[in-house]
Parts: sequence; C-alpha cells; structure tokens
Amino acid sequence: MSESEVRARLRGLARAALAEYGVEVRRVRMLPLATNAVFRVDTHAGPFALRVAAPGWRDEVDLKSEALWMSALSRETTLTVPVPLPSRSGELVVTVDIDGPHHATLMSWLPGQPLGRRLTTANMFKMGRLFAEMHAHGHSWTPPPAFSRRRFDRVLSRGEPNVWKSIADHHDVCADDVTVIANVHQRVDAAYASLDRSDLRVIHADLHHDNIKIHRGVLCPFDFEDTVWGYRIHDIAMAMLDLWDQVNPPTYDRLLDAFHRGYTTTTSWPNGDLTLFQLGRYIWRLNWVARHRSDGTAEALKSTAHAFQHTLETQRLQPRPAS
Repeated sequence: MSESEVRARLRGLARAALAEYGVEVRRVRMLPLATNAVFRVDTHAGPFALRVAAPGWRDEVDLKSEALWMSALSRETTLTVPVPLPSRSGELVVTVDIDGPHHATLMSWLPGQPLGRRLTTANMFKMGRLFAEMHAHGHSWTPPPAFSRRRFDRVLSRGEPNVWKSIADHHDVCADDVTVIANVHQRVDAAYASLDRSDLRVIHADLHHDNIKIHRGVLCPFDFEDTVWGYRIHDIAMAMLDLWDQVNPPTYDRLLDAFHRGYTTTTSWPNGDLTLFQLGRYIWRLNWVARHRSDGTAEALKSTAHAFQHTLETQRLQPRPAS
C-alpha cells in the first residue's frame, strides 16, 4: 500500500471515529505520521486532537487507562493536560471496525511548542516540579477497576517477549558482547526487584521533553498512552535518557541538576541508580530491533555492548557521536 493510500485509509478511520462524537467538525488536518495517526480537529467548540492508535501497539485497556488518568489529572490538579471528550455513548475510547478494530481518542488540543525547543535550566527546573506533582497524584489516586494492572517492574514489561538473545544466537555476533548485555540485563532486573514496592504508582512512563508543551511559561504534558503502574526512578530515567540523546554531556549535567532541584522542592528524590535504569532502556531498544528488524540485531548488539562497556568503566553513559 502506498503512502497516499495509507493516509487516505487513516483519514477514513478518523471520519468514522469522529462520527461517534457530538462535535460539529469544521476541518480535519492530519499531522505527520508516526506510530499513531494524530489529527487536529477544528470545531465550533474549539480545536481537539484525535488519535487513531496503531493496531497492536497499545490495547483498549491501556488506552482507557490513559484516558482515565488524564481525566483525573484535569479534575484533581492544576496541571494542564489533554482532556478526553466522551463519545455520544459516554466512552472515552471509541472503536471503529474498518478492516479490523481501531481505537480512537478525542481530546482537547494543547497550545504551545515542544519543550525540546526551549531546554533551559529554568524550564528543566519546572519539568522537575511537574514530575513531582504527577508522581504525587499517581501515588494518591485510586484508579477505577477498569484501569490496567500492568506494571513496568523489569526491563521488558507489558508482556513483551524477551527475544534479543535468541535472535542474536542466529547471527554472527561476538559471544563476549552477548555476555556483557546479558549481565547488565540481569543487574537491571535485580535493581527493579530491589525497589520498595510502596513506591509503585501510576506513572506516565514516556514523559520526555518532546512529550511536554510549553505555553506562556507553563509546562503541559501529553502523549499519555504508556500510562502504567511503575516506579518514580524508572519514569525519571526514561525522560533523562531522551535528554542525554539530545544534548552534550556538560549540558546534560547542568539540565539534570536543574531538574533535580525542581523535583526536590516538594518531595525526596527516589532511590535507585539512574544510569543503571537507563541501561535497561537500551536493552529494551535492542529487543525492539530484534523483534521488528532482526536483520539489524547484530549491529545493534555490538553497539549496545560497546556502550555498556564504556558505562561500566566510567559510570557514565556513552556520549552520542557528533552529527
């Protein structure tokens, strides 16, 4: 199927999903295609964002859990988050069946620009405070029975199969590289197991700087589809790894310090080795390559093992090559 055919099919799904809502649509514009299809929907009541989820990426329970938490955050905190709009039948997630079921969510449109364009120490301080407020709510909130029971409490969670090593066995890779990664994998899983279970709470799990908009100085988180039960150190580690991938090491240190200061203005910093949990994310990425692009596994495994060796020797993540 050509790209134009894919986009036409997605626009048809969007029209079918919007028919489930009581909104008078003026214009629908498809945003650049990523994992999911996202549309800006202009209505007489204002703009909305419609997301048609990619089949097999997140299931209906995951998406309903996301919507339930966003609704609670909008009601119970001062945070500016996307607010899901109920369908005519009162559902926060609608399903349209066109060549198979597709789940869609209509939510309020957030103004502003991605925080990644304004990575200052002042904004990272605000980001730390944002995390602290979301972590506090995620701990105190009692989700309804329909909320997901999934936990991100190991390197590979959400029922993801652990395939990187078995795929590696079918490629011409160095056994020492496999051993290095397997040992780190074991260490990170042990680190998850050692965390205090009372720290488990509802977390965003993908709150990096480009999943936050800044509007008139206010940070507005979005893209809650990874919402899950998890640990604060995991949530922070994932966000800071994305920061590391974008900036140079001295800038990272300065911005992480600002984030830390913002976070600890209202609560204590979570226990756990931040860098070790970030290595766990590298293994997740390797496993994703093994699952979906197995021909790239050998190269990904080699680069991952090299990065791990650097970190084990220096206690620092390996800097990304200059582009």
